[in-house]
This record gives sequence, structure tokens and C-alpha cells, in this order.
Amino acid sequence: MGALLFILIVAAIVYYTKVYNSPNAKAVRAICKGKTPDQQKVIEYFCKEGCMTKTMDDDEYLSMVRAKRDSLNLRQKALNKIGLDEDEVSEISPATFEGFVYKNAYAKKRANGNWVSSSYQVAWLFFSSTQIYIYRYTFNMDEDKKTESTDEFFYKDVTSFSTSSESEQAHGLGDEKFEVESNKFKMVVPGDQIFVSMDGVADSENIIQAMKQKLREKKM
Repeated sequence: MGALLFILIVAAIVYYTKVYNSPNAKAVRAICKGKTPDQQKVIEYFCKEGCMTKTMDDDEYLSMVRAKRDSLNLRQKALNKIGLDEDEVSEISPATFEGFVYKNAYAKKRANGNWVSSSYQVAWLFFSSTQIYIYRYTFNMDEDKKTESTDEFFYKDVTSFSTSSESEQAHGLGDEKFEVESNKFKMVVPGDQIFVSMDGVADSENIIQAMKQKLREKKM
């Protein structure tokens, strides 16, 4: 009995010094102050280190991101922002692009080699007989932060649709920073280029080809 108690005491000391009281654990706890339980889980997923630590796995995190995305009802939110009924923007089927955004976000490489981050973007594009409307919404999983924007362009003013590989600077715990490459949908208009994350869309090339075809028709 005495030997077992001794082992338990030693294990508790090791856990406290190597895990709970480690520099990493203390830094993570400091960042988590004032956050919601879900936000704390996200921060721990990206930042917590050590063989004796436990965080959610990759699938759990992806499920959490999808659940938040779905709860936002972004297709309807986009239509509300544009101020049009869906039958007014049915020249072709609406297009949606989505994926993680790495700029100024926590990021990590999953077990399968793909990157994820604490920031996620969804974009909806709608097509009327004369204009293209694009709605972008970006939300953060580690804090109460979101950005949204709405733009509209006449077909004649759109130069091109394409894909582009862009490098963004993400960060880890503290001052750690690194570059992450991601695929973007690119829309070029006079004096500007609009980029939208698209790593989360399996048939993005088919969607873009349909958009290119409509743009060619409108410019004839």
C-alpha cells in the first residue's frame, strides 16, 4: 500500500511540474482567460503541447467548425445583405467557396498533412442578368470575432475568374510565426483583386468553369 501511495505521489509531482506547471501550460491558461469553454478547447487544440496533455482530435475540431458554419445560415444571410430575392439572382446557380484562412490565425498541420486554422471563411456568389454579387463571411473559432462584406459588379467590369495559390502568415503560441500555402478563388475587377478561400470545396474547378462560361456569354 505504501509503495502504491509513493508511486501516486511521484506521478502527481511529475504531472504538476512537467504538464500543469510547464511554460506551455501556463501560457495556454493565460490565453484562455475570459474565453468561452469552446474557445478554450480550440486554443488548447492549437497550442497545448506535451505527451501527457489531452486535447480534442482533428475530426472533433472539424466537426466544431462545420457546426458553427451551419448555425450561421450564411446563404440566407448573404441574400439578406444583398437585398434581393433568390429568383432575382438565378442567372446561373449560386456558387459557394469556403475554407480556412491563415492570416493572423492559429494554424497547425493535421495528421493527414492538411492544414487547419482558427479562422474560417465562407463566400456566396449570386448572378443576376446584369450583375455579380459576392458575400464574404469570416469567423474565428478562438474568439468572438467575425468580418463580413458584400460587393457587386457588372459583368462588363469583371476581368476574370481564376484560382491562385497564396501564402499567408499564421502563428502558433507566443511569437511563433510561419507561412502556410492555400488555394484561393480570385476575381479580378478594375483596380482590385478579390480572394476567397476555397480549400474546403471539392468541385471548385467545375464551379469556376461555369462562372467563366457565363462571363464569356455576357461579354459577347
